[in-house]
Amino acid sequence: MLLLCACGFFEKSHAGIYFTSENQIALAEAAVNGQTDKIQQLLSAGTPINAQGKDGMTALIWALMHNGKLGFQYLLEHGADPDLQLTATDPSLDPYTMGNSAISIAAQVKDPFYLEIVLKHGGNPNLVNLQTTLTPIDDSIQSRLPEQAKMLIAVGANLNFQDRNGETPLVIAAMANSYDIVYALLEAGADPTIKNKWGNTIVYFIERSRTAPATEDYQWRSKTIDLLQAKGIEVGPVAGPSYAPIINVNSTPSEYLQNNGNH
Repeated sequence: MLLLCACGFFEKSHAGIYFTSENQIALAEAAVNGQTDKIQQLLSAGTPINAQGKDGMTALIWALMHNGKLGFQYLLEHGADPDLQLTATDPSLDPYTMGNSAISIAAQVKDPFYLEIVLKHGGNPNLVNLQTTLTPIDDSIQSRLPEQAKMLIAVGANLNFQDRNGETPLVIAAMANSYDIVYALLEAGADPTIKNKWGNTIVYFIERSRTAPATEDYQWRSKTIDLLQAKGIEVGPVAGPSYAPIINVNSTPSEYLQNNGNH
């Protein structure tokens, strides 16, 4: 079963597209199929567990993308590096291959098993995707996965990290109308006064968010505003152009607004 990539590319492909060594192909396929005895046999024969194939693909990432839980866990337990990053630069193939790693992909997957076990085996919660400049918590927020975001908060994710546009996890969460995550970030100490490169703080985005009344998001937005006001930060009524939730793995929130004429 394919875990990610709606385009279906990985579902149709064989590990041989990414790996040239027969042993490396066999390792990747054994990981997908949960064949731990075969994985051990290949590792004992000297097959490198962290070898990277085309576009930086690893057996660990291959197993994750194909929902190979047992093989994924076994590889991590035997030294697979969850921080190795993919190197593809063409998003038309699949955006998940652009600079992602096992930890950043795990942060985007609904099943918390993957992120939990990656963190258990040394995944860096502050690893920066060199192509998108996002960190795992940014990825979880864009994917609207509050459980994963809270897991990353708990292990010390940098809540004030700024991406290439100066945006923090707070802004990304507000842009996704994920105000439950915004609230959790604020309670965990995220700084609401940080400005992006256009000079805007989270207040700018809250005032322009489109959140329907009587929804859970609206209730969390109200709680967030109350919390900000308790911190001495005023939030005015809706002002200027509003927007629907922005969830896009190929651009940051401010890039979306800039490209759509709202900056």
